[in-house]
Amino acid sequence: MKRLGSAQTKLRMDHTDEVHGPIPGTLQENPQTVEEVSKSDVKHSNRRRPLGFAYFGLVVFMFVYFARPEDWIPGLAVVPLAKIAGIVILLALVFSFGNIRWNMPLEIAFLSLLVVQLWLAAVFSPVWKGGAVNAMLDFSKVLPLVIVIYGVVRSINRLRGILFVQGATFAVIAIISIVSQHTTGGRLQSASASFGNSNDLALLIDLSLPLCLALALTTRNYWKKSAWTVAMLAMIYAVFLTASRGGAIALLVAALVCLWQLGVKSRGFYLLLLVPFAVMVIWLYSGNGLRNRFEQTTFSLNHGTEASESSEQRKELLIRSLEVTAQHPLFGIGPGNFMIVSGVWHVTHNSYTQMSAEGGIPAFLLYVLILWRGVANLREVRRYPGTKNSIRIFAMALEASLAAYLVGSFFLSQAYQFFPYCLVAYTTALLLVVRRNRKVSSCASQSHVTPTQVEVTVWQ
Repeated sequence: MKRLGSAQTKLRMDHTDEVHGPIPGTLQENPQTVEEVSKSDVKHSNRRRPLGFAYFGLVVFMFVYFARPEDWIPGLAVVPLAKIAGIVILLALVFSFGNIRWNMPLEIAFLSLLVVQLWLAAVFSPVWKGGAVNAMLDFSKVLPLVIVIYGVVRSINRLRGILFVQGATFAVIAIISIVSQHTTGGRLQSASASFGNSNDLALLIDLSLPLCLALALTTRNYWKKSAWTVAMLAMIYAVFLTASRGGAIALLVAALVCLWQLGVKSRGFYLLLLVPFAVMVIWLYSGNGLRNRFEQTTFSLNHGTEASESSEQRKELLIRSLEVTAQHPLFGIGPGNFMIVSGVWHVTHNSYTQMSAEGGIPAFLLYVLILWRGVANLREVRRYPGTKNSIRIFAMALEASLAAYLVGSFFLSQAYQFFPYCLVAYTTALLLVVRRNRKVSSCASQSHVTPTQVEVTVWQ
């Protein structure tokens, strides 16, 4: 409950974000009090919107984590940016405690349980406790990060801000990698050492591409639209240059989701005509690397090729990870320890069995539940009638990114990266924004005042 300037208006909000009829002394009973809010009060409210410092800390952390400036700027390699970013996000969480409503959604509860389960797996690791504990010291930062996203991203502009950081970062990485021709064995590698693996780079670009599309569609500035279009074309080109089969499949999934939402459900059928042309051009001019790797995957016809040997090895690693899961079903062998028992010093190349083998079956179930909650949030967003077009576009983008991860992570070990958990947190924030907008509109219609006037008083 909040008092704003001279307005003696109060609005009670229950934990389900619903308004239950007129409340004595509130907007519904005395709408004229809202109209008494002066312009100076509005400006004062805008300056003091809650959790501004926490949001700033969130943006800083996201930039450091996504951009990895220590890989680009000489001299920064000796600066412990990861630790500094961790301190920043913890400070953001501390400054959020007084304003965050602690009726946490299920996805944060599942993530908390997952962190606890993985810590138990590290402590009881039968392979290497020290290595598992070190892995968890880094991964545990994802919990305060997700909580801060939930707590401070309370408007579509704030959500747009952090999506901009992720989308712009990977657009720049893709462009620099292409220009610098940073390749290994004919496959594009990331210019950033942190995302040097071709397969990891391809998937991370796939996850960011729909976000760039949403940012392009929701801006009215022609030059910004053009810049995002060029960036997206470069990102798609980069995925093809990586020659990553998993990345190509994830890109296809993301494209199909976007086409279904924009081209079929929204009746933008002209987009369906552009897709075959774009795919043909990129396929022809991106080189033969990806095409050859798909052709060489057929074991019966291409024994001894690099692609077929890679596929065969991944099949063996999948079987081995399932064996480890069966041998250690409760706590697994500890985060990051599969490489030691794999026999070939490789990760599982499958995020789902990575979690089950290293964290046990409970960790696998919690991991799946977290991803499922992201899908459930987007379904609930779509159920609200009269949702703004910009929100529908961001929901489409998050759905495409999440679908790309669900498929692409079957071929890569990404379970300890922050990206999938950030995606789920974005869906949580988007759902809260939709609920808040509906609440403001409902109060305005009942009070016969404009939504802007109501928002001045009820901004959480």
